[in-house]
Amino acid sequence: MKSRDRRPIPAAAGVLALTMALGGCGLIGQPQNKSAELSEWFTVTSPVFRDGRDLPTRYGCGTYPGGEGKTPPLHWSGAPAGTRSFAIVMDDPDAPEGAYVHWVLAGIDGTTNELVEGAEIQGAVEGLTTGKKAGYAAPCPPKGERHRYRFTIYALDSPAPFRQGAKLRDSLGAIAGHTVGRGRITGNFGGKQAR
Repeated sequence: MKSRDRRPIPAAAGVLALTMALGGCGLIGQPQNKSAELSEWFTVTSPVFRDGRDLPTRYGCGTYPGGEGKTPPLHWSGAPAGTRSFAIVMDDPDAPEGAYVHWVLAGIDGTTNELVEGAEIQGAVEGLTTGKKAGYAAPCPPKGERHRYRFTIYALDSPAPFRQGAKLRDSLGAIAGHTVGRGRITGNFGGKQAR
């Protein structure tokens, strides 16, 4: 059921947001119009890292000692009433060519408020990453580099707005077109962690 006091961000704003994302300025960043109020930001936390702090090594790629490549546990609260589903996008804004998208997941039920470590969600769909593969690509910065990894959760006014394996431009645009709220947590990886 759609909330009467929340409206999705128009498609034009979604296209602008997509351009910003691919340019490294922030994945579907701050609200772009009057209908996307600051109150539509909600809280995202994790029991294994704090916002702006280090991701534990086990969540990195296998080329880092101890790296298991699992998704970290995430918890969110305060999503707008009427949210029908959630989507998660994980990106690296510090990649050399601009924001590198490591994961695009949609179709998480609107009553869900957490993702457990290494979760596989029935009924969810995954879009292609910047590397043109569907699925989660764990943090794996070049040796000696320290990158930020942003886990942005979008509250949507519809079920999964794209199909399995959708192109990155299509999946991000579809998410932007149905977003009624969002939250984010950022973890750092690399640099100090030995490879």
